[in-house]
Amino acid sequence: NEYKSYLSGIWMYADLLLALSGHPGTIFVRDSGGEFHISEGTPCLAPHEAFLLNRILKIASCYHSLSNFTREYGNIIKIKRNPHPANGGQYTLQLCKGITRGLLPYRDTILTLDRLIREEPCMPLSKLQVYLDKYQILFPYLVRITNRVATSDIKGCDILNLIHEQSECGIPFVKEAIQELHQSCKSVFYEQLLCWVLCGQVKDPFNEFFIAEISDADQSDMMGGLLSKFGIVPEMVPVYLPHSVVRTIHFIGCAVLVFTKLRGVSNPLRKEDEEFFIDSIKKLKSKSRFCAIEFEHTVCEMRERVAEQLYSLLMTEGQLLETLELFKDFFLMGRGELFLIFIDTADELMNPKSNKLTDSDINRLFRIAHTRLGSSSEDCPERLGFYFDKPAKPDVTRSGSLASQASSVETNNDSKTRWYDLSLTYDAPWPTHILLTPDVVQEYNTVFKFLLKVKRCQLALQTAWSESMRLENQFSQEVLKLRSDVAYIINNIQYYLHVDVLEANYDMLISEINKTRDFEQIKSSHDKFVSALRAWTFQSNENTAVRDFLDKMIGIAFTVSNMIMNPSEDNSTAIANVTRNYQLCLTVMFRMLEKGASMQHNSLMNQLLIRLDYNSFFSVTMKNRRQAISSQMGRFRLINSNKDSNSNGESPVPSSSEEHVTSPV
Repeated sequence: NEYKSYLSGIWMYADLLLALSGHPGTIFVRDSGGEFHISEGTPCLAPHEAFLLNRILKIASCYHSLSNFTREYGNIIKIKRNPHPANGGQYTLQLCKGITRGLLPYRDTILTLDRLIREEPCMPLSKLQVYLDKYQILFPYLVRITNRVATSDIKGCDILNLIHEQSECGIPFVKEAIQELHQSCKSVFYEQLLCWVLCGQVKDPFNEFFIAEISDADQSDMMGGLLSKFGIVPEMVPVYLPHSVVRTIHFIGCAVLVFTKLRGVSNPLRKEDEEFFIDSIKKLKSKSRFCAIEFEHTVCEMRERVAEQLYSLLMTEGQLLETLELFKDFFLMGRGELFLIFIDTADELMNPKSNKLTDSDINRLFRIAHTRLGSSSEDCPERLGFYFDKPAKPDVTRSGSLASQASSVETNNDSKTRWYDLSLTYDAPWPTHILLTPDVVQEYNTVFKFLLKVKRCQLALQTAWSESMRLENQFSQEVLKLRSDVAYIINNIQYYLHVDVLEANYDMLISEINKTRDFEQIKSSHDKFVSALRAWTFQSNENTAVRDFLDKMIGIAFTVSNMIMNPSEDNSTAIANVTRNYQLCLTVMFRMLEKGASMQHNSLMNQLLIRLDYNSFFSVTMKNRRQAISSQMGRFRLINSNKDSNSNGESPVPSSSEEHVTSPV
């Protein structure tokens, strides 16, 4: 009996070790789902022994699942043959390698148990359980990871996210094992990252990196095309990487691509920068635990080095300051004398009937104006040119009151001239086109069109004044006073635009550029400059009401100048209508500016109000007018009240009664 017990113990333990190695036997079998269990009809098993064996067999089932996963997804030959594996890739392969390394201690434990069983065949199951208890906790965590990868469409950096989620565990040896898996998968991430920041290339045959080629952009369009060609894939970004860090990594690679196009070499960075990038990535890769703060600090140091190179490139070869000065002179009409001559030269040809005027014709007229100023036509910027916009369809959705009033005022049909279709184009040289993209140039054009309209309006009023001085006795005092009042408004608006807006913001931009050597800081300052121009000239969507009334005031100015330049015998009614519209527009516009100036954040309206009402003339006039209207309304209410009292047979209330005047009718 003792010999039979000895043989049965040897036989059961051998079968158990076989199951723990992932293979079924006679006593411990495996079902179709991969789960191990005790064979039916196995004799001589006490209930507590069956319980311990079933507990140990769960480890065998987990080990079998992990082994199958590594065989299925760790076959490098199979993955290379399939260019688009469902869940396979470099990250899955590294996950399999990490699991294989993590199973080595378990296999050593099986060998140790085999040796102990040979020495002590009747070893109790509880002792066996002590050796395997660690894996009773660890293996279910690993199986959850492999099952998610096998059953879901998870690959690439998503695997990093999955492992990071499972690493939030309070059991030390489980957390350490999962961190080793994370470290194994991060090796692929660091290789892809180094390839991107060092060479500007995406080494990603299985589309697993969070930066990918997303369009077939023009290869000759350096930074602009590269920024649109390589984009960030949000679903592939590891959850523990901040979005700002991801954008910085994207910028570094795009900047390196710019250097590659410039220098025509595969390693465009300076030698010291290249060594710094390699050493930094190696240092991060050697860390057993991922530190987000250290990673962000390293990426920021890389960005500073690349941004400094890009800054030098932009300032030396791109001549950024000269280009910005050119934009100020032409897009922002800094050379007012040139545009005065240009408007005077081309004004007759820009009437609505001159539909045959082409882009080449208007550019020829601009060169003529440049020559008339005393400069050679060759000095005119070659990359700068004018063109006519395609006529837009009428906006039928626009608010009726302001639009109808403005159209009724502009009786000279100035809005139909081709001046309103005129825009500037600029072929930005490399690498300034990184800043001066087509969208940015379009923003400049929005401001240019408004400045050109104000300049033409001012010139029309000055021409009307000259004509009124030449024919002094042919104009009424009403129209001359109206021209003077409107000219005062337009001149102050012009002064506000060029001094308070353009010069002030341009000086701030140049100061910001001179204080930094960071390309991204320059780009941010320039973007703020362009946004400030649109906001302070009331061309943004937030200031549509003020913009409409400014356009209406400009329309009134063109109407007044047209009355003087083309006088008629009896235009008293027209003068009265224009005067009434002017006073109404001025009143409403001042109320809007006062309301906007009362808000602390709206300093632009406050500045324009100061320019228009620097001596409080308009504010006092508006106040007196409101008091006069209020007094008239009070007398009207008093008269109506007395009439009601007389009709009821009551004695009339004295007109001096202040209480009666202020009481409602």
